[in-house]
This record gives sequence, C-alpha cells and structure tokens, in this order.
Amino acid sequence: MNKSIGIVGFGYWGKIIFRNLRQLGYSNITICETKEIEWVEVGEKHTQIYDYKELNCESVFVVVPVENHYKVCKHFLERGIDVFCEKPLDTNLENCLELYEIAEKHNCNLFVDWIFVYNPAVSQIKKLIQKFGKPISIIANRMNFGPVRNDVNARWDLASHDVSIACHLLEQVPQESKWLDFNRNKNSTQNDSSVGILTFSNTSVQINTSWHYGIKNRMYVFEFEDFFVHWDDNTNTILYRNEIVPTEEYSPLHMSIKTFLSKNDKQNNKKLTLNITSTLQH
Repeated sequence: MNKSIGIVGFGYWGKIIFRNLRQLGYSNITICETKEIEWVEVGEKHTQIYDYKELNCESVFVVVPVENHYKVCKHFLERGIDVFCEKPLDTNLENCLELYEIAEKHNCNLFVDWIFVYNPAVSQIKKLIQKFGKPISIIANRMNFGPVRNDVNARWDLASHDVSIACHLLEQVPQESKWLDFNRNKNSTQNDSSVGILTFSNTSVQINTSWHYGIKNRMYVFEFEDFFVHWDDNTNTILYRNEIVPTEEYSPLHMSIKTFLSKNDKQNNKKLTLNITSTLQH
C-alpha cells in the first residue's frame, strides 16, 4: 500500500503501531523520533526524521506523551492531515473541542484510539446486552504491577479504557462520576491507583485500577436481572450461565487502525472521546 504514513514518537507503543501497520501492508512509513533509532528493532530501513514539523504525509499516528498531544495534533490538523492519536487526546475538554473544530474546518479526520471498542469480547458482550437489556451493575478491574507513567495518572491511563467500554456498551454518558486517585507506592510520580463510581440511567459502574498491584487482575462482572456475565480479559474468556461464550479472533488494534485509515466512524469516535474526557475530568 502506497499511502504515506507518519509516526510521531517511537517508544513502546510507537513500535507496536509500526509493526501493525507493516502487518496490514503499509510500507511508506516515516518515523519521527528525537533519538536515534536502532533499526534492528524494526527489521528494515525506513525514513527517520527528528522534527515532526518537517513530516510530510497523508495520515499521522501521534504516540507521544499526553502533554504534547494538543500541540502535535493541532500542527497536523491545521495542515489538513488525518490524525490518529493515542488516548487520552487531552486531559482538558476545551482542548479536545478545539482540536475537533480544527479538524472539521480543514476537513480531516481526528481519531482517538479507544482500542477496547474493537475488542472481540466487548463486541460479544454488547450482543448479550442487545438481547437481554442493560445490566444492573458492572465491576471493572484493571490491576497491574508495572511501570508508572509520568505524563498522566492511573485514572487517565487505565480507567479511561473502562470508561470507554462502559460508554460504548451502554451507549450513554454517565449522569454522575466520582473518582478517588491515590498512591499504593509512596514513590510513584503520579497517582498509581484510581477508583471510579459512574452512575448511568439504569446501570452503576465501579472501576478499580492500579499500576502497583500484586497480580494482574483483568476481571469484569456484568450483573443482569437473573444472571451474571464474567469476562476475564487475561484469557479473553466470557462466562455466561456457567458456559463459555465463543468470541471471534481478530486484532483490536488492526480494527482500530483500519477504521481510522478508511475514515469510518468519525462522529462516533468524536462523541466517545468527548464523553470519556468529560467523565474523567470530573
């Protein structure tokens, strides 16, 4: 595929974006990274530049610290270039609204990577909700034992995934949200843990997140009127009425990238981004 693509930021997730673009058949890729890249990491020679303002492309993937999202995305949107930005777009709702206004003014696509919207297990759970109605409650655990981010806290990095799942499944924005951010590790540079309580019209959602937890716990419980659905994201297993529900096998990141590059779902992605940002900001 000859579509010209740029990647701004080549850290952990930038490399994953690169590999997935290559798997999808895209080869005309320019990487912008301030540090010299060891090309053995990407398997073959590609163009590297050091200043994102010198990048010329049709579509760009922005994978930099959140504090830089606004200025980098704004630069490309004002040039009419489609932008795929890692979540969260920004921690300030007004900045998000401004970026979408710029995208609309220049007729380009601003897309935020809410990857769990494309998770096959989430898609299967949405089918159950469409069949049986909305659950009474959802408990979401996203507990890790890993490095603490320096640019945003656990609410914006971890809980944002679970807010995206809840808003996507329930097709609503919470009527109320309450957050408690705290540190389990006193040496954490950001609040490494967060608990959120979201109130939807017919569903309560409890979100438990942490970077500093003894085990990796990705268990979700959906309580319906007369049964429960359990989803273990570690094994991608859904248990409904004590039976395993089969899920399709596909890459959520592939689906997210393809949706962006095909310019599909622009309005839904915008609505979801604004709803999530508003929920996390309060």
